[in-house]
Amino acid sequence: MAYGSFRRIDKVIDKFGIDVKQADLFNSEMKRIAPSPWLVTSLQKARRVGFVNEKDRSERVVYPVLLEVAEENGNDITIYSGRDLDVDASKGLNGECDFLMSLGQKPLIFIDTPIFTVVEAKKEDMEYGLAQCAAQMIGVKRYNDMKGHSLPFIYGVVTDATHWMFLKLQDNTLFIHKSTFNIFEIDIILGAFQSAFEDCKKFELSI
Repeated sequence: MAYGSFRRIDKVIDKFGIDVKQADLFNSEMKRIAPSPWLVTSLQKARRVGFVNEKDRSERVVYPVLLEVAEENGNDITIYSGRDLDVDASKGLNGECDFLMSLGQKPLIFIDTPIFTVVEAKKEDMEYGLAQCAAQMIGVKRYNDMKGHSLPFIYGVVTDATHWMFLKLQDNTLFIHKSTFNIFEIDIILGAFQSAFEDCKKFELSI
């Protein structure tokens, strides 16, 4: 088993005993962040060229958005792409993660205190992506605990490049934001990322 073996959220619930609730993760005062001209142009080009597979969506939409988030934070965010996060293979908490994000400038040769996991929905299947992302968030939490960097919560995003679903794992509950955002609402997506990172920055992390 591996993260990708979880195809339905109920399987994650049964295996790890978590609760799943819908919630408003971002209050009405969440700041919308206007995309840079570079990101606007990148997304326009991506729409013109189109997508054939997950790799296309990753390179043309998802990664540019994550780079924009890092730039908004003075590049004080490290993005890990396609890295293995092996925690407990017997429970399926192992395998490749599409993207992991950590606060601060980190060496890329090893993963250090991720706080965010971003999963590309395979074959544009958001339910499959949700299950995989939930498993990765559990894996990230346990990984950080093992490294002595216990965090109060982990954030996650599931996206098929068009739709963006934000998640938050706190204690034993997975909170799913009450609505998904569309890529045409890029200012809201960037604002949601920023709100999540500001939430994380409130804590003194040993990183």
